[in-house]
Amino acid sequence: MPGACVVISEHNKIVCAKTYGYADLEKKKRMDLKKMVFEWGSISKTFIWVSVMQLAEQGKLDLNADVRTYLPKGFLKNLNYDKPVTMLHLMNHTAGFEEQLTDLRYLSGNKEYTLAEVLSSHQPEQVFAPGEISAYSNWSAALAAFVVERVSGQDYKEYVKEHILRPLNMKHTSMGPFWNDIPNLAKEKSKGYSFSGNKFKREDAMHLRMYPAGAMNGSVNDLLHYAQELAKGYEKGSILFHDLHTKKEMFTETYRSYGSDVGLSHGFWQYIGNSGILGHEGGTYGFKTQVWIEPEKERVILVLTNVMETEFCSDIMKAVAYKTHNNKKSIKKSPVIDVKLLEGDYLPARSAWKNVGKIQGGKEMISVSAEKDGRLCLNMPFGNKKMYYKHTGANIFVFEGASPEEKVIAFDVKNGKVCSMSFRLAHDYVPAKKTQGKIGSIAGLMTYMLGLILFLIYLITKIFVTLRRKEKWEWNHFFVAVSGIILGISGIAGMIHWFSVYSVVSYELIAIVIIGWICALTGIVSGVYGCVKKKNLKSSLLLLLFIAQISAAYYLGFLTMI
Repeated sequence: MPGACVVISEHNKIVCAKTYGYADLEKKKRMDLKKMVFEWGSISKTFIWVSVMQLAEQGKLDLNADVRTYLPKGFLKNLNYDKPVTMLHLMNHTAGFEEQLTDLRYLSGNKEYTLAEVLSSHQPEQVFAPGEISAYSNWSAALAAFVVERVSGQDYKEYVKEHILRPLNMKHTSMGPFWNDIPNLAKEKSKGYSFSGNKFKREDAMHLRMYPAGAMNGSVNDLLHYAQELAKGYEKGSILFHDLHTKKEMFTETYRSYGSDVGLSHGFWQYIGNSGILGHEGGTYGFKTQVWIEPEKERVILVLTNVMETEFCSDIMKAVAYKTHNNKKSIKKSPVIDVKLLEGDYLPARSAWKNVGKIQGGKEMISVSAEKDGRLCLNMPFGNKKMYYKHTGANIFVFEGASPEEKVIAFDVKNGKVCSMSFRLAHDYVPAKKTQGKIGSIAGLMTYMLGLILFLIYLITKIFVTLRRKEKWEWNHFFVAVSGIILGISGIAGMIHWFSVYSVVSYELIAIVIIGWICALTGIVSGVYGCVKKKNLKSSLLLLLFIAQISAAYYLGFLTMI
């Protein structure tokens, strides 16, 4: 099976270093702690935050200033709120941007686009007011890196190399999307895998366009050097900062969702159940990594695996973090509230809200219902899992039998309305509108698929009857039916394509949308013509069915341009 490297360091000395499994399953190459290179994934973001704090320390960057101060005029095109977006909002993932999943990776060639080009090509919509909702955002992190470029006057890769990598002697770490700046790095790199069914599948390497957000590749030792520097006691100073107070400020909490057991410190996540441990996780198609530091104990914990989305990282961290720390909070009982207010469907704030990507958010929708005994029942996506939570505080509920990241849920209620629900990590959940909830989503999908099936049945039947009885072909009905079939198939193709996540290609989705609109116009014109010309019930029914299918397609995002 694929393997892992686990390193624990205290006071700059390694106290535990273990390797498991294989770096290359096919060649039976075992993990090597000294030489092995991993994809670090979103751990890369911490280098952005360190860079930002360096520039803030120098007085070149104000964390509370509108980021448009540092960007080209008119660069941000999809802002929908008057409130400024600050660097702190980007660091806290509270800038309000929807998820951006199109064109995340280079699928061929090695031509690299600039950060400005990448960030300009597909700008996400701002769907929440800044500072109100936590929604993890790769695009926001990459935007922060672009600000670093603008303020420092250096290419982001060169800035990090000069101000972080070289001072820490990190000679086996690559910054760019193609990691061709370090000789032989690709040869030393572990192969990445995913687990599907009962076997491991080899995954292609990730070449991210928004590379600052998750494209770093490096050795275990390099990551250890970086983490050890961050874990040094505050009084000892730092190679990375001139001021003794800067690092302590960086690890000071800057945001926490209402009732959440975990907060953010200038982009660094607190570990669930132990706010004294800070760090970040990383996940790509073939790797899962974690780096955690505990400055009070000068402790570093690294867990790097070459298999996607494994629970191995989390299990090790739980064992280490909870062995020496118990962070049970004493929450005062508050008066019993009307739990009926909290009922409904909740969508992850980290979702695409304007196009076919809405399907992805729907997959992760959570339904909340009130029990007679005052407990809340969380019905996980489409009824696969149910959990029951007891009321422990003001709109705060706890399920002791759940995993640490699922133990607490809390609802931010203002003026008698639920604004958000904190659950798990990385992003809040927001109340779904009736049309966005489970009933609306199921109704939309059923209408869409029903249109496809009925038009297909009608067309096959009509062809058979026409050929057998040699009847005259009704071309207006034919165009309506064919338009409905193509519209249905193109939407299904769009859904399947979107679920590939890291391989979503904009021009393919745009093509699907264009095909959809051509079908929509063709079907409506043909249907209206049939109703006016023929004036019969069949023409009217076909047109009504097609309009229902178009409405469902629009609701599902199949007709919305990327």
